[in-house]
Amino acid sequence: MLAASQIAFLPVDLGRWDHCPGGDALVVPLWADVRPLRGAAGLLDWRLNGRLSQLLREGRLEGAAGEKLLFFTTRVPWRRVLTVGVGPTTSFSEDAFRASLGAVLDAFRGLGIQSVGLAPPGRDMDRITPERALRVLISVAEQREEQYPGTALSALTIIDVPPAIKAMVETVRAIERSLAR
Repeated sequence: MLAASQIAFLPVDLGRWDHCPGGDALVVPLWADVRPLRGAAGLLDWRLNGRLSQLLREGRLEGAAGEKLLFFTTRVPWRRVLTVGVGPTTSFSEDAFRASLGAVLDAFRGLGIQSVGLAPPGRDMDRITPERALRVLISVAEQREEQYPGTALSALTIIDVPPAIKAMVETVRAIERSLAR
């Protein structure tokens, strides 16, 4: 299980990103029906001088559910970027959230990725509550670790807006309290 000490939080703010330790990969969700890009994907696109928007215009990315693109960068503190398509906003559900997280963790298998920054899919459009997103994320990570031993993340930085971060911190504390009993 991801321990509280392995989870950090970071707001959707380039200035804060520039001063964070970064890590192996940054994960941002892409919607099939949201243009211009929003949230962490929009901020990343800005930092990458419109690279994601260009890939979308060229049809090399669509934001279709399950679509993934992994590339290297030096423009953010993470060495790689993984975009994950989450499909149209109208069909996003908790099952789609689980599937997109599974796709992310599966993409990392065998790549030695241990330290990840993640903008949880659906959070930028409030399609899943912060508390539920965190609980499902921990559950999916545990399931993948059981299924594929040795693939656990050593550090996870969740990227979201400050009110959501506050709710997630409280959720982490509640989880810790329940485990301590």
